[in-house]
Amino acid sequence: MRLLTFSAENLPRESWSVLTRNSIYASPEFARLWRPMNGRERFFICEPIDNPPAGMAGVVFGRCLLKRFQSMPDGLKGGPFFSKECDETDKRKFMAEIFFWLKSNSFIRADIHNSDYDFNIEGFQRRETKTHILDLFGDNFKPLSGKVRKHIRTGKRRGATIAMMHEKKPLDDIYDLAIKTAQRHNKRPKYSRQFLGELLKISADNDRILWPAVFADDKIIGSRICFIDQGRLLTWQYYSDKKYSHLKPGYLLLDYIINYAQDNNIKIIDMGWSPPDALSLIDYKEQWGGIAGSCSGYTYYNWLGKILYRWK
Repeated sequence: MRLLTFSAENLPRESWSVLTRNSIYASPEFARLWRPMNGRERFFICEPIDNPPAGMAGVVFGRCLLKRFQSMPDGLKGGPFFSKECDETDKRKFMAEIFFWLKSNSFIRADIHNSDYDFNIEGFQRRETKTHILDLFGDNFKPLSGKVRKHIRTGKRRGATIAMMHEKKPLDDIYDLAIKTAQRHNKRPKYSRQFLGELLKISADNDRILWPAVFADDKIIGSRICFIDQGRLLTWQYYSDKKYSHLKPGYLLLDYIINYAQDNNIKIIDMGWSPPDALSLIDYKEQWGGIAGSCSGYTYYNWLGKILYRWK
């Protein structure tokens, strides 16, 4: 099993799309988004290229002795893809090749997030991440709590409206919201203006990116970036201006997202990471009917990484 690496420019896109079942997270357009964040996309494919049995997408950050690898960045869904013909022995061989590549290229750390494949390869540490899930199958979805419905009615009554970000393209406004959101937590924005701008561009003709925003007096007051993959919707980044909290932008956005999912036959909404000590966030998700769940991740450290990340 020979492992080959590609960038977005030389990736054999047709066979890659078939192997990954057109996953947004593994797509070259999505992986290339991380270039403004000093990331370099990498795609791993096992021969034959025209019908690969296995592959994985990821992003490399840092250089020299401080290189880090993520599949995919910031906890987004990553991990390997396998063809139907790929048996368990070949799957383990592929992951062993990935481990050898990481080790040979002196990566201090590698993270494989939210993988569907539960692998047990020496050198990787398995970990669990807590999340909350809205299950929209049949009668599984619980009616919204009275408190939630009240907030939704309040926001609508006070004149807030919703539109897609790519329809109005207020990039300066959205980055200003990102700054204000980060400042509330005494931080700087995690994603650059250029990153958000590139994401906004590809969202215009990509139905796997749902990016609604709340407006008041033609001013953006809140937005939520969502990704749709394999019938599952992830609510990702949320930005808002606290000055307009009386218009309930967060409630209006999630109500819109749930209705969108139901109208488009999307059965699972992943409400994102739930830190165990974030009790107010957990309570908020459960008011919507969110059910506690978990997903698996895997981390590798080399000798230097074990020292640098010892207390993290």
